Amino acid sequence: MDAWECVRSLVNLDLSNNALDSIQADTFKFLGLMQKLNLNNNNLVFIEENAFTSLTNLKILYLSGNRISSAIEDANGVFHNLTKLTKFHIANNGIKSVNRNAFLGLTSLTQLDLTNNNISSIQENPFAEVPNLMDLYLNTSSLLCDSNLRWFYHWLKGHRFKILTICAFPPELNGKNLQEIDVNDLSRDELPKPRLLTNLGSEIMALKGENVSLHCTARSNSGANMIFKWKKDNMELKSNTFVNYVVSPTTQKSLEVDSVLNLTYVQNSDAGKYQCVVSNQFGTTYSQKATISVLIFPTFLKTPSNITVKAGETAKLECSAHGEPQPEIAWHKDSGNNFPAASERRMFMMPTDDVFFITGVKLADMGIYSCTANNAAGTVVANATLNVEQEPSFVSAMENTEVMAGESVVFKCKAAGAPKPTIRWLKDSLPITATERHFFTAEDQLMIIVDTVQNDSGNYQCHLNNSLGERTASSRLTVKPSVLNSRDMWGIIIIAVVSCAVITSLVWVVIIYQTRKHIATPQTPEPGAFALPKLYSDDASDKDSGTGDSAKRSSDDLAPEEFEMIVEKTTYATSETYRPLIHYVPPTNHDRLKNQDTATTSQVDSN
Repeated sequence: MDAWECVRSLVNLDLSNNALDSIQADTFKFLGLMQKLNLNNNNLVFIEENAFTSLTNLKILYLSGNRISSAIEDANGVFHNLTKLTKFHIANNGIKSVNRNAFLGLTSLTQLDLTNNNISSIQENPFAEVPNLMDLYLNTSSLLCDSNLRWFYHWLKGHRFKILTICAFPPELNGKNLQEIDVNDLSRDELPKPRLLTNLGSEIMALKGENVSLHCTARSNSGANMIFKWKKDNMELKSNTFVNYVVSPTTQKSLEVDSVLNLTYVQNSDAGKYQCVVSNQFGTTYSQKATISVLIFPTFLKTPSNITVKAGETAKLECSAHGEPQPEIAWHKDSGNNFPAASERRMFMMPTDDVFFITGVKLADMGIYSCTANNAAGTVVANATLNVEQEPSFVSAMENTEVMAGESVVFKCKAAGAPKPTIRWLKDSLPITATERHFFTAEDQLMIIVDTVQNDSGNYQCHLNNSLGERTASSRLTVKPSVLNSRDMWGIIIIAVVSCAVITSLVWVVIIYQTRKHIATPQTPEPGAFALPKLYSDDASDKDSGTGDSAKRSSDDLAPEEFEMIVEKTTYATSETYRPLIHYVPPTNHDRLKNQDTATTSQVDSN
């Protein structure tokens, strides 16, 4: 690669008539000033892409008398950096077809020599990349003069090139010059040159030691014998590495053949790019290149082990693996990617180191850690458990509490520690057991007392215990006597007032109803009974005169025993009601009652 380092100013290099078989990338990397390169008459079969990248000032290139047909037939722009090239000679290279991109990048080219290649097909307009072309040298007697060559027929009509283009197919045009036939005769599409029926695929993964077979099936409608070649990294493989099978019988019009390349017990040296090349007298067809990668399944060199560390210390896990390609190591926690230590920057793993560190270990770091080794061949996993030990501790302090008798109280004792601490509750240093008023929940972290009484007052302790130690915390409970509050008193007063009002109203309703009933329905006294004086008459004339009752009253109306009647007047919003009140009058007062009879009756009537 450094052969030309001391001659950087070289402008003319002649390497013709040697035994060069390939040109690798950067072969001429120090010859950026060179203008003429002669590589004629060597054994060149392969030119790597970017082989001429450094020759930015090259104007003349001779490559005649080699075997670089693939650089033109299966081109990917091998010469695309030669933008100043004006003369290009590639005669006598066994070229049978010209690829669409064969001359990509040769924008300054004026002279192109393709003689003695017996070209059979030219893809549509590869000369569009060389707009300044003035001289084209071409002689062939194997052209496939079908409809695919019409573009070339019209292109030649627009240029005055002295070239020889003789048709070999179809049979009726065999031996005729392309430039002398009628364009309408270019109508067949029988594809006499080989046509691939299968693709190799772009990438093939093979485990080391396995067997791999590549198939290349081609068909030709001409019946001409097909020649198969296999290439690895653009170099031809020996014919004993593959076998050809005739798929369909040979006829005058059709032939189908399958070529199989067998790679047994694959090793690292078998990795590379493989290609199938099929040719007959009418042309050459190139398959897509398939990349075979030889893989080695990952295997562990170191696997992590279960460890137990105390909180605050450093945990260390080891894991390494080998394979082809080299496996990538990844860590997971509890089958996920949630690492508390990572978010807190306590986790460390160096790309070139086999050790995985967690510093200042916490309880949250406890779990199952998985080491994963992965490459294209597959994935292997190794697991280890990280246990963290921590003395018992209280997450929050217990607080003193005051409640009224009859209320409920909740004591909280949130505990932490590993192994998980046991919890015991005590009152005044005596154990507390569950009763109808004492309940334990949340794994004994909560104690509830309902319907508290004054005897519940005292010191309550929460005692934690695990294999690393013990801790105790306490809380003072004070139960105060229950007193009705102002809200309760007002409620009682309101209920009492409402009840009194309702009862009073009901009593009055009954009294009024009974009074009206007696007034509206006159009663006829039974024999021997006494009759009350009539207070008022339904007769309007009696009410007007004011004398109706006095005219009817006499001492004979009274019973032997006299009663005194007092009329009580009750006034309502819409009416007035008179209610008689009867009092017993002893006989000694009979005379007084008679003397007042007239006056009382008149007063009642007027009222």
